[in-house]
Parts: sequence; C-alpha cells; structure tokens
Amino acid sequence: MTQQVYISDTNIWIDFRNADLLDALFDLPFQLCCTDFVLSELQDFDPQALRQRGLLVHGLDERATARLFGLMTAHNNSSLADVSCYLLAQETGHPLLTGDGRLRKQAVHDGLQVHGALWLLDQLVAYQVTSRHAAALGLKSMLDLGARLPPTECQARLRDWQT
Repeated sequence: MTQQVYISDTNIWIDFRNADLLDALFDLPFQLCCTDFVLSELQDFDPQALRQRGLLVHGLDERATARLFGLMTAHNNSSLADVSCYLLAQETGHPLLTGDGRLRKQAVHDGLQVHGALWLLDQLVAYQVTSRHAAALGLKSMLDLGARLPPTECQARLRDWQT
C-alpha cells in the first residue's frame, strides 16, 4: 500500500525542530515531502540528514518555476518556497502542511486539503509516536519560539495533554 504524501512548507520544519520533535515526524505512517525551494530555506538544517530520514525533495522544472512568480503576485505571498509548496500540492493533489496563514487561506479557497502544526502534533499523539506530555512540551516550545498558532486551539490541547 502506498503511503499518503504530505507537502510541507518551511514553517513546519522550523516549528518541529524548535519543539525537538523533528525526528518524530518521520515515524508517522505517511511520507513527508517538500520542494527544493523549501530545502534551500532551511539553511541551518542538515539537508542530507532530512533526506536520510525519508524526506522526499521535489525539484520544480523551469516551466513550474516560471509559474511561481505569477502565483506570488496572485496570492499576495512573497515567499517562493511557500508558493512552490502550493503549486506542488495543486499539481499532485497531495495535502499541504503549512503554518502560513495566507497560504492556508488560499489553498482552502482553491479546494486543497490543508493541515498545520497542531494537526501534526495530534497525529504524533494519535499514532503514539510521542506522549501527550511530550506533545505539550513541544507545543510550548513552538509558542515560546514564536510560532503563530491559534491561541484557543493551543490552550485546549495544552489542557488536554497535560492531564
């Protein structure tokens, strides 16, 4: 059986590294993917280590890359990496993992399936990849280090996971 592929933007990788849960992502029963633009933004990550853990990196050809500039303007999004993930999700039909509000809004508007960091934390707990306590500590770390996540949903998870 083929694993579901999820296309992840830069924010997800940074948030989960900040939560000390980066390795745990690769223990989930699905395949993680990003574009070469995202990988190039992860300057303080070890790209070989991510690939060895199982990260699929999708390079975009010249035609697709040319489309990115139009998407940046159309979506009012200045990040080449963000729109590269959007384009790949649109072309493949794979769900998008993003922490960027504008990208999420556009993707939902265009009928793409979208999830974020909180959903990934939920998956780590549901698949028993990490404990509820570790997920709560990870979420606190994300928030302490500047992750912009919905406060009400974060507080609900923290209450639930800390009990």
